[in-house]
Amino acid sequence: MLILGEIRTCLLRNSTGVRQTVVGELLRLISGEQVWMSERPMAHAVSPELVSGVDCPLPTRSGSRVRGVGTVAAHAVISAGRVLQGSVTARVEPGRFDRRLPWSHYLSRPGVVEVIGKADLDNVAHGFVLESSTPAVLDLGSVSERLIGKVQTSAHLDHVIPFRSARTEMRWAALCDNEPAARLCQFTVGSDTTRTILLTVPEDELPDAVRFCEDVALHDWVLTTVLRIVGRGDLGSGSGPDILARLRPAVDHLLHVWMPGAHVPDSMMPFWRALERRSGFTRQWEATVARIRDQLAMRMLTAFYETEPVPQR
Repeated sequence: MLILGEIRTCLLRNSTGVRQTVVGELLRLISGEQVWMSERPMAHAVSPELVSGVDCPLPTRSGSRVRGVGTVAAHAVISAGRVLQGSVTARVEPGRFDRRLPWSHYLSRPGVVEVIGKADLDNVAHGFVLESSTPAVLDLGSVSERLIGKVQTSAHLDHVIPFRSARTEMRWAALCDNEPAARLCQFTVGSDTTRTILLTVPEDELPDAVRFCEDVALHDWVLTTVLRIVGRGDLGSGSGPDILARLRPAVDHLLHVWMPGAHVPDSMMPFWRALERRSGFTRQWEATVARIRDQLAMRMLTAFYETEPVPQR
């Protein structure tokens, strides 16, 4: 058994953070369906699942042709009223027949893609994670983009972008293996905006892998965006007001979002700890935040002493 997923993460197109009541309206994508919302320890909301039908080749590491037919499940996530994610998953399973069945069969199994014929799921998992998505094969990214576009064009947003940021893409695959020694998490940075995760987990933890990957994608985007703000800030030069203006987006919109593992199931927390040891997410975050605060403190002190009147003798 295998789950494939793709997550796109971006800034919500609004000049300020969005209140939870508005978030509920943004994510009410299906009439009559409830939006899952949480306030603690960080505001977090998940839309109902949207289902799309697919009939296409699946990516493989070997290049062999494998056909998948079924449906993929997509939902939108808004964290801290500020960050939007489009998350799409497909549970890949061997089909019971070597032929395509009527759509009624596949629609009765939302989020499941059945393989027609024989296929090595490990081959599919590595092909999906390692190869760039193309329209010729299963393209979960395009489904995510459509979902994000639906939320971003909502009339509940003012469509004012407070600062420049790039959208990140994370492709991930979770293979089923019930042996404890087989548990695995491989995180890779492919480029400035692409990342991949390959997981091996017991079958009962496959659903938990979705939240884990969404949380990693969220914090990777926040860290990447803050690093870019600091890099563009050119902190070694410029006047105090200029530096403050360059760093303000990070302080106003992003620093409060950093809460790794806040909404991750306990079963996935060992993966977060292993990821921290290897990638040093939190160490880099803490060093960057300390640099921002030191710059702000230095600029304030400099401004204070420059305006302090000289004592008269």
